[in-house]
Amino acid sequence: MKIKLTAILLAIFALTSSTAFAEAKAEKKESLKVKQYKKTSEKKDPADDLKIQPFDFQKLFSEAETYFKAAKAWEKLRCEPKSGFLCTKRECPKREVKAFVVLDKKAKSVTRCEGEICETFPATFNQTGVFYNIQSDGPIGTLIRVLGDSRYKEITTVGLDAYIANGNCEVLSD
Repeated sequence: MKIKLTAILLAIFALTSSTAFAEAKAEKKESLKVKQYKKTSEKKDPADDLKIQPFDFQKLFSEAETYFKAAKAWEKLRCEPKSGFLCTKRECPKREVKAFVVLDKKAKSVTRCEGEICETFPATFNQTGVFYNIQSDGPIGTLIRVLGDSRYKEITTVGLDAYIANGNCEVLSD
């Protein structure tokens, strides 16, 4: 009889402990679900990115007017690149910057200087809003875009290779 009682107690203990273990496991699983829900509910709704945000148009128009007037006012700029790239068929590695350009509206020319050697090319100057687009004539194709009188981007082609420069300009007085 003691053996039957021990077996019954052992069976009850096993049943109780397995039930408690199952309940603990279910609680842990539920806790993980709640944590995952909180994480996903805390994420930003993608629709928020599509909503129209308030915009300061007065500031935008004021900046545009300043750049427009600056673009119209300058006669001669010296533009020095901060970075440059030499692009070939397969790559565009960064290149050490050595040259600068002088843009002259009156003379309608672009002068490129590398060290002490300078070459001048005739060019076409056209203002488009806050930008000036300058395109040189001649064997080396150069397209320069200046924002107002300050920043510029230059793309110069020799054959099918291109030199790309980004930098700043300063107004030169005669």
